Order: sequence, then structure tokens, then C-alpha cells
Amino acid sequence: MAHLKKISIKGFKSILDQEIELGRLNIFIGTNGAGKSNLLEAIAMLSASIEGGIDYERLSRRGARLSSPEIFRSAFRNKDRKSTFSIDATTDNIVYRMSINAVDGFSYHSESLKKTRKNTSLCGRSNNGATINGVSLKSNIDREKSIIPVYQAFENSLPDLSSLEKFSIYAPSTPILRGVATDNSSKSPLGLYGGRLAESLRELINEASKSKELFRFFKLLDWFRSIGTREEADSKLISEHISLGRNVVTYTDKFMKTNFNELYAYDVSEGALYILFVLVLLSHKESPDFLALDNVDNTLNPGLVRNLMEQISDFIEKDENKQVLLTTHNPTTLDAVDLFNEEHRLFVVSRNKDGHTQIKRISPPEGMDRNGWQKTYYGMKLSQIWLSGAIGGLTPGF
Repeated sequence: MAHLKKISIKGFKSILDQEIELGRLNIFIGTNGAGKSNLLEAIAMLSASIEGGIDYERLSRRGARLSSPEIFRSAFRNKDRKSTFSIDATTDNIVYRMSINAVDGFSYHSESLKKTRKNTSLCGRSNNGATINGVSLKSNIDREKSIIPVYQAFENSLPDLSSLEKFSIYAPSTPILRGVATDNSSKSPLGLYGGRLAESLRELINEASKSKELFRFFKLLDWFRSIGTREEADSKLISEHISLGRNVVTYTDKFMKTNFNELYAYDVSEGALYILFVLVLLSHKESPDFLALDNVDNTLNPGLVRNLMEQISDFIEKDENKQVLLTTHNPTTLDAVDLFNEEHRLFVVSRNKDGHTQIKRISPPEGMDRNGWQKTYYGMKLSQIWLSGAIGGLTPGF
């Protein structure tokens, strides 16, 4: 499975001009409003385009905010405001580029798909027309639709972009995880905001080769004896003021009496719900290989954040197809990152004096080994280094 190696963004929301080289585990930390979610939504734009075009239905299925097209174009003081934004995606073998006009809707200004090594054009379009494998197309392509499906129709394949096409941003909501609110994302196997947790958990439990991954849950929350699902809730355990869906997640607390130790998702802690969601998402065979978790520290205390990150890191190490982007405000998220592992990337996201989002990779200086790093920072963890202000990303005046 090809991974996204590099993304270049120009004129998109708060990101005026940035190029980011990704690994397989990517952590983005920074202040509120620095532009972390904007980066994820730029990738969602690419994903929607590869599927067939940028529209609100496709963006919604990927977890992007459904803002007015005008909002997607950068609008900085003392900078000419362009009618377009551009985003490029690079894998080991392919470069996909698109320039989108975002005035009165979304339409394509230009688009290209090339092989990286020989710079061979596979397809492209501009105001001068469109080509497939160097041959000009006689008919025009709808300006609101991507050229990628046309290329697929000719070649019956889409090299290196299948994982990017399935990219989604997950941001679980506690009421949805509890089963008292509806997840309108209609995403399978898990909804972007926490829907279908009971159904996906049941599917995972029934798949022997995957169910063992759920034992990670008990390493993180050891006061539970078991987790499972029910198709119908026991009325004794649900208040008449609460209405749950047909399928409910069950937790068995090992410290409660054996004849009364089952709890439903409505009554357990937010952390227990969120951790289960993440583990099911990473374990389920139908989950996308390329995904983002916005605010991975959501609802968790610092110790749980660190431990969950260790589990996520282990998932990625064992499954070479996985590529994950995580945004966070919690410095303990960083302690599972190995800066000497090229598959791990830590980025600090901030705004410069003009308000432009800056995405800076944190890596050891060239030639420095682990011992040198330990000596330089006196054996401190990455969370401590971040809190010291040594790598940036803190709120001014902290």
C-alpha cells in the first residue's frame, strides 16, 4: 500500500504556503486555531477530488467542515487574495496536483497526475484542454469534476492513490458514543463521530484473528473485566428518560458485585468510550488504512493519552499499510514518538507574525544520536521539552 509521502498546500485557509513530509505516525501539536484541522481538511480535499470531484457530499463523508467556498481561500492582510488554492500529494511513485477555483462553488483550474521518477504525465487538464497519456481529449471535462475517474476509465487502475481516496477525519463525540445522539456521517464500519460502535465491536469480536486486539483495552483500563454488545438493553439498567439505539456496548466492571456489574455505554466514563472507539477503528478490517484522529487526547487524562499513543504506535508498526495523522493539545501525546524512527514524525503547528500557519517538523540535528539527544535535554521526555518552550507551539505568555 502506497503512503502519502509529501503534501504541498498553497492559499488554503490559514495555510499560505507549506510543504510537509509525512511518516506513518504523524503528530501535530500546537495552540488552538494554529491550523492543525486545516491541514487535515486539505488532505480531505485531495481525497474527495480523487474520488471524482470536490463537493459537500464527498467532503462530509471525510469529516471536513462544510464551510462556504470563500472560506477555503486564504485572505491575509497585505496579500493579494487569489481565486484559487492548490494542493499537491506525493507518494513514492505518483504526484497528484490540483488547483481549485473557490468562487461561487468549487471548480478545477488545473489538475495533473504524473509519475515521480520519470516525470511522465499520466493525465492532466488546464484551460487549454485535457490529456490522457499524452493524447488530447476531444470532449471537454466538466469543470466541477476531476479528471481522475476519466483516467481510470481508460486505464482501469489508479496507481498509488487508493489509500488517499479512502482518507477520513475521525472526531468522536461523547453523546454519539453513549448512544443518545445520531451520527449523520453514515460512515462504515465506524461513524466519523462515534456511530456504529456497538455494531463494529460485535463484528470485531466475531472475527477471531482481530478480536485479540481488544485485549489492549484491558491494559489501558484494568478495572473492566470484559466488553461486549447487546441487541436490546435491560430496562433495569436504563432510565426511562434515556433512549438508546437497538445495539448497545456493554462493560463489565470487575469491582462491582457479580450479579450487578454490567454497565452500558451511557454510564461509563468518556475515556472508556473513546479508547474503545480508537482500538476498534484501528483493528477493524474495513477501516481505512489512511486516517486522521482530530484531538486524539479528547476526554483522556495525561497518563491514558500516553498509554493509548503507545498502543497506536504498536498498531502502526505491525501493520505496514497503516498511516495515521493525529492532532493534539496534550504534550503527553508526544512521549510515544520516537524521533529517531523515520516512520515517526512530530510537527509543531503555529502562526507567524502575519497569521500564516507554519508546520515545523521536530527532528534531531544531523549527526546526533540518542545519547546526544539525552545529554542535550538532560534526559527529559518530549512532553517536558515541549512544555519548556524549547521546540515552540506554546500559547504566548505560557
